[in-house]
Amino acid sequence: MNPLSSINNPVNSGAVLADAYGASGSQSSVGSANGVQGVNANASTSASNAPSKDDNGLVLSGRAERAQKIEAMAKDFFQDGSFSSEKLPSLIQRLYQDGILSDGQLNRLTNSGFDIPPTEEQSLADFIDEQRATLTNSSEDRELAGTLDEAKWVMRTMDAIQSPVVAQKANRVASDITALLESDRTLTDQQKNQYQGIKSLMQLASMTGEHQQATGQLNSYLALAKQH
Repeated sequence: MNPLSSINNPVNSGAVLADAYGASGSQSSVGSANGVQGVNANASTSASNAPSKDDNGLVLSGRAERAQKIEAMAKDFFQDGSFSSEKLPSLIQRLYQDGILSDGQLNRLTNSGFDIPPTEEQSLADFIDEQRATLTNSSEDRELAGTLDEAKWVMRTMDAIQSPVVAQKANRVASDITALLESDRTLTDQQKNQYQGIKSLMQLASMTGEHQQATGQLNSYLALAKQH
C-alpha cells in the first residue's frame, strides 16, 4: 500500500502531501515531489468559490463552478467505465488542481487511513462484475453483492458527488469494504488491492458531498462515518 502518511515530511503539511501526489499546478507528472516549493493552499480553495464565467459568458457562483468542474472530472475519468486504481493519483491531482480537494482534505485522508494500493490495470467496474459473478446466495455474499452494486452506482454517478445521497452511499461502501478487508474472508492479493482501490475511491467521493463546508474544509472521514 502507498499511504499518504508515508511521505517523509510532517503529515499536517498539505503542500507536502499535494506535492508528493503531483497535485501542485507547478508539476508536470503525478507522484514526483522534486522541484516544488510552497503550494498556496488558499489559492485552489478561493478559486473554487470566487465567481467566474462559463463558456457562454455567464457569471457562475462558487458552487455552480464547483459542480461544473466535478461534471468535467467525471466525464474525463469515469464516463467510459475504465477507471482503475492506477488512476487514483491522477484523480487526486485533478481534484486538487480544480479546488475540489483542499490541503485540509489531504490531511484528513491521511488520518482516515487512506491508501493507494499497488497498481492494477483491470478497471474497478470490470472487477466488480467479475466478483459479482462468483457470489452465491449466502447471506454474506448477498451483503457483499449489495455493497458492490452500490460501489458501481457511485462510480456511474461521480458527476453528482456533491449530492448527500451519493456521498452517503460512498461512505457506506467504504465502511463495508473496510470490514471486508479486516474479516477472515479469503482474498487473493489482487482482490485485496482491487477492494482497497474501491474503498479509496469511495473515500474520495464521500468527502465531496453537499453536506460538507463549501470552503473545502471538510469533516473528517471518521466523523462522517458516525453520522450514517
